[in-house]
Amino acid sequence: MNTIAKIKLLEAKLQRLTSSEKENYGICRKIRRNIRNLQKELTVRT
Repeated sequence: MNTIAKIKLLEAKLQRLTSSEKENYGICRKIRRNIRNLQKELTVRT
């Protein structure tokens, strides 16, 4: 799976978690960090 696909998958997962009524702050923070790191990796490659 390439980096762009991973980012899109994580963004979809983040959207589902933030729209849910449960408190998922820790999980959402981890997903945001993963997205940010993948975007950095993508910009470094190009």
